[in-house]
Amino acid sequence: MKILTAEQMRNIDRRATERFGIPSIVLMENAAVAVVDALAAHYPDADRVAVLCGPGQNGGDGFAIARHLENRGVVPVVVIIGDRARYSGDALINLQICERLGLPIYDIREIDEVDEALVHASDADVVIDAIFGTGLNRAPEGIFADVIRAISELRLPVISVDLPSGANASSSQPFEPCIQAEYTVTFAAPKHCHVFEPAAAYCGEVAVADIAIPEIAIEDEGVELALVTPRDIQPFVMPRFATAHKGTYGHVGIVAGSPGRSGAAAMTARAAIRSGAGLVTVITDSATAAIVHASSAESMTFSTSIDDTTAILSTLEGKSAVVIGPGLRDDEESYTHVRELISHITHPLVIDASALNAFAGRLGEINPGGRPRVITPHPGELARISGTSSQKIAEDRIGAVRAAAKACRCIVVLKGYQTLIAEPDGHVWVNLTGNPGMASGGMGDVLSGMIGAFLARNLDPIDAATVAVYLHGLAGDMLREQMGDTGLAASDLAEKIPYAIQRVRA
Repeated sequence: MKILTAEQMRNIDRRATERFGIPSIVLMENAAVAVVDALAAHYPDADRVAVLCGPGQNGGDGFAIARHLENRGVVPVVVIIGDRARYSGDALINLQICERLGLPIYDIREIDEVDEALVHASDADVVIDAIFGTGLNRAPEGIFADVIRAISELRLPVISVDLPSGANASSSQPFEPCIQAEYTVTFAAPKHCHVFEPAAAYCGEVAVADIAIPEIAIEDEGVELALVTPRDIQPFVMPRFATAHKGTYGHVGIVAGSPGRSGAAAMTARAAIRSGAGLVTVITDSATAAIVHASSAESMTFSTSIDDTTAILSTLEGKSAVVIGPGLRDDEESYTHVRELISHITHPLVIDASALNAFAGRLGEINPGGRPRVITPHPGELARISGTSSQKIAEDRIGAVRAAAKACRCIVVLKGYQTLIAEPDGHVWVNLTGNPGMASGGMGDVLSGMIGAFLARNLDPIDAATVAVYLHGLAGDMLREQMGDTGLAASDLAEKIPYAIQRVRA
């Protein structure tokens, strides 16, 4: 599902009406019905609703909503902010219908009319905010600012049409003032303000309504930012065929672990098993191998040292995908061997943790041959390999992950709140699953094992990364449902992976 700016949404609207011949008033009608349906679903006992209408087409949405409420037996109270003589086109048509229906309509043209008009809204059960839409590009002023501030004083639940008035569709930063909505119904696709904090906090729960804009009208816009949704994941987690066998689901080779860091190798292996890998072999030192046997009995092991490149490459022959890095030593000697090893690996590859540290300041050396590879840095690791700072990464996460993917020619998974997955061509996916309870050691090792398992099934690296990231977060959310958000362990999350897959299938 694409994430749009205001300009992209305008282009899509225009494409729908001019290229595909869909009358704009039909889109307005569908938008109004979607909002009224949302009101009925979330506030079924609402008998009286105040509809606040601003200038332009968003006000027209409000008028259409008011007449549909009237038809459903809900009393609408319409409040117009600004001069009603300025309405034209579809908005004017819907205003005239409201006038002919005899709906109660109150006007706010001057600041001293704000309080008087909003008295009529104060006894409503719900407020519909149809003041500003995606066209707002500066902070509300004058009577509009006063009305927005007054709405918060009413202490009534607010449903915003398209976005809360005062939000900037193209930005994570809202203007001031901005309405605090409990529920927002947006159209065709989410906008930046619906997804990214702090603006997203003003939107409350967000629903994306289909108002009959053709999918091709959105696709032709060439949007490079999208949300990961269950619909994207489902094709890759379909039930298994009766004729499937362990070879069907690939063999993951994992180069991981060192004395004192054995758990990382074990958790990576366990996650690969729980994600459906047919076979898993962990290549590690002998002490870590014993721990892997104890905690992931289904996994095989091969004991050697990270400096034995020949033995490791020989063991990786015939594997379907490789994961390297979790729990390896963090020292220059190990880094040298890791770089040498990675330069010879031709399998689909996940590079994580200490293997990423081996490329500090060497982003362009990670994948000069353009092989199928996924790297999974957290912001600190991305800063190290990019030669920048964590603060710079935080200031523009999307720009940073996009630039890194292009520079290293890999899929880049930037872990953290709203994990980002970037392709070298500039496309970035935003994942919304996951929770703060997952801020504990080993969660990244689990994610690496999951990506490796999906790579081993011959998924394209972007699909393997996207599926794994979504399911990883979903498993964490399911674990939080069961245990709360404190004390969640990576080993527990790994055991939830099959249940997360089942939930996506449902």
